[in-house]
Amino acid sequence: MARAYLRAGGNVVLGGRDRRRLEDARSWILQQESLPAASPRLCCREGDLAHDGQAEALVAFALQNFASVDHLACFAGGGGADDPIDTQSAGDWEAIVRNNVFASARSARASLPELRRNRGSVLFCSGGGAWFPETSAHHTAYAVAKAALCRLTDQLAFELLSDGVRVNCIQPGMVWNEHDLARVEAEERARGEPHPMRAHNHRPEDAAELALWLLSECSAPLSGRLVALDDPWWRTALRIDLERIQADPHAYTLRRSVPDWQR
Repeated sequence: MARAYLRAGGNVVLGGRDRRRLEDARSWILQQESLPAASPRLCCREGDLAHDGQAEALVAFALQNFASVDHLACFAGGGGADDPIDTQSAGDWEAIVRNNVFASARSARASLPELRRNRGSVLFCSGGGAWFPETSAHHTAYAVAKAALCRLTDQLAFELLSDGVRVNCIQPGMVWNEHDLARVEAEERARGEPHPMRAHNHRPEDAAELALWLLSECSAPLSGRLVALDDPWWRTALRIDLERIQADPHAYTLRRSVPDWQR
């Protein structure tokens, strides 16, 4: 996502908990984009966004380096706490919700003065765990967290409607990382045929393309909406299509069950 935003002409602040990994990521991105190592367009700040004051410090750091904050992309989160809820540590269970939901909500709150001033955009990141149970895993904490991010998206979008700040959510699906890709390639060499995971996983570049689209004016007038990388409609959607989606109060939101005979 940082690479895509830089390529589009933007400046980026990366936030994370591990300074070494941040610096490694910055060096790699600048090298991949043929930018000088001292480029001021990509900055990093260490901090845990689930802790008090860290989101505000990240925004202040961005303003020290750049003139404004125009967009916020909240991708911190992750899974874990994979034991049954009655045997899982309460602290570990709550940590999944905290790391996914609190970090995103705190970042949005801290960024709002700038986003209101610039009529900017917010992008949250949900996952498949928000909409269907995983029958082979114990993911109650993950499911609760990802469903909460969907509701945070459409509720906050409604509250910011008059401010001109758009809030959307990406569902990237299964995205390759270097470790999974190396394992799959090794199995393909051994078996001499494509791995089944090829049909279900996306490239990081594809997820970044959707994220950039949702933050840009290309996706206006969408706000309060969830868009999945598995659904390719957004690549060719016209403005009239987006207006039609936006006019539907139930498009891509969590819904209660109402039988046809009761409507």
